[in-house]
Amino acid sequence: MECIWTSGWHTFQCNSQQIERWWRELHERLEKFFKHQINWLKDRGHYDPHSDQDRMLIAFLMIPVLQKQLDSFKDTVWNCHRIRTQKETLLPDGVRIIWWPVTEDQLKDVAELSGVLELDDDFIQSESREKCERIIPFPGDVEPDQCADAYVYLKDNFLNS
Repeated sequence: MECIWTSGWHTFQCNSQQIERWWRELHERLEKFFKHQINWLKDRGHYDPHSDQDRMLIAFLMIPVLQKQLDSFKDTVWNCHRIRTQKETLLPDGVRIIWWPVTEDQLKDVAELSGVLELDDDFIQSESREKCERIIPFPGDVEPDQCADAYVYLKDNFLNS
């Protein structure tokens, strides 16, 4: 990997074909796979993307499954990929100070003024989540190729309970 100094920041140039291959791999393994299942549900009338309830049910089921797959992809493909020369390397975290420093008190003031601290962290209302968890207690344990069937099961039981 070639290191180039630009405007005081390090930037790296990599072989773009390798990066494109990585994105293609991500697209094939995850995006197309899950889109196919959602389209299958939609085409058969099980899923209506305009229905708040259907979107909530699919989010309850697929977000944990998709997150598990993304984590697995990161650990088995990305972190082991030969373009990632920093395997096993601790990387800096946090936000770089680019413009000007902001104090913790200033952040708290803005958060209080915006009301962002009053928002619920969960993307599903608690009573809906509880109802879903009675039907499928651990959605992250659903196998990816079973998501469509699990969704139909979840929806049928959600409506009938």
